[in-house]
Amino acid sequence: MNAIIYDTPPGIAHFVGSVLRAQGCRVSVTTDPEEARLKIATSLFDVLVLGPAGAPRELAEFIEREFPQIPLVLAGVPQEIPPAGQVAAVLAAPLSAERLASAFRRLDHRRRERLARLPVSLADEGVSIACRLADLDDDRIVLAGESDEFHRYFGSGPRRVRVSILGMPLDGEVARADRSEFQRVRRVDVRVEGASARDLLARLQKQPAA
Repeated sequence: MNAIIYDTPPGIAHFVGSVLRAQGCRVSVTTDPEEARLKIATSLFDVLVLGPAGAPRELAEFIEREFPQIPLVLAGVPQEIPPAGQVAAVLAAPLSAERLASAFRRLDHRRRERLARLPVSLADEGVSIACRLADLDDDRIVLAGESDEFHRYFGSGPRRVRVSILGMPLDGEVARADRSEFQRVRRVDVRVEGASARDLLARLQKQPAA
């Protein structure tokens, strides 16, 4: 996952960043609301962590208006309250590394579940095979499938594919195909050309969950 931490005055960013990096997350930290807005607008971040002071009004309104599907984590707040709406987790001070890591594991699980629910199909000429989206970032998608058609298609070793996700075409080069002990293709990494993967990320952060 990619996380952006907005923390001003600085208080929790170093601790949260260290924990998340140890979990394999990519982390960006800012104390400037305009910088935070510009970074969020790239659609590269899966979650926004807010320090105890929260977000200034203009930043909060921008997030609510433009990116209503990016989950928010309130970290180091005086009192823990049940998460609701866009707020996915609330972690009271003093922060616990274990609880923080657990919250992000849940968020990543939810993110992958949402990706897996998206309508995905191979859309090459003469081919129409349903599959699942196992992962997504700004230049890569990971496809997964169980059907015989999926295994046969990728078992033949195609170098390039066209995929349709939410009706959006994405063209890319097959980077790797993972196989089981029976040599059946299970997951396929595709390096996506152009900005289509980032456009899909933006769409997912701006539209209601499927």
